[in-house]
Amino acid sequence: MIKLINKKKIKGILFREKLIDIGSYKKLNLLKKQNKILKNKAFFLDRDGVVNKENGYVLKPQQFKFLPGVKKAINLLNKKKFLVIILTNQAAIGKGLITEKKLKKIHSNMINDVKKYKNSEINDIFYAPYYRNSKIAKYRKNLKDRKPNIGMFSKAIMKWNIDPKKSYFIGDKITDNIASKKAFVKFYYKKNISLYKQIKDCINC
Repeated sequence: MIKLINKKKIKGILFREKLIDIGSYKKLNLLKKQNKILKNKAFFLDRDGVVNKENGYVLKPQQFKFLPGVKKAINLLNKKKFLVIILTNQAAIGKGLITEKKLKKIHSNMINDVKKYKNSEINDIFYAPYYRNSKIAKYRKNLKDRKPNIGMFSKAIMKWNIDPKKSYFIGDKITDNIASKKAFVKFYYKKNISLYKQIKDCINC
């Protein structure tokens, strides 16, 4: 061991968070029975009108404009150990106004811009491309994802092992509110103040 350390072939990391060793079947079975022990808390955000300025469909990166305090708010949520997950209806895809590839490029730019602010992180993005009159069949078949339905919530909760009762959602439409209630996540309408100030008030109340 000492030889490996001297050769710099062993790396150590200081870890200050809670740690549960699952190096035995007994511990693993305990966690399976009490999986709430490791559940995450999340802050869900609608995109248009909450993260970026809403002015019709955002069809190219140049049209995407962050609202005040968004990057600072995400940085605060990172520090408070919330997962930051965006849930957004994107019927423009189903309508043929933008492709999924171009939407992902817009989201990639958004994630990178946020990262530039103190290494802040958006953990995930879920979008619903459903449009009932879409010319493309697959975009007429996933109504369950589109808010006020909770398909996106369900996918995020399953993927990230989220406890809805410890989580929040900020949106700007009644469909956001309805979906949030169905998913048992506490909801707040976006206020006409910076997102940072609103989120700071939410998690300190």
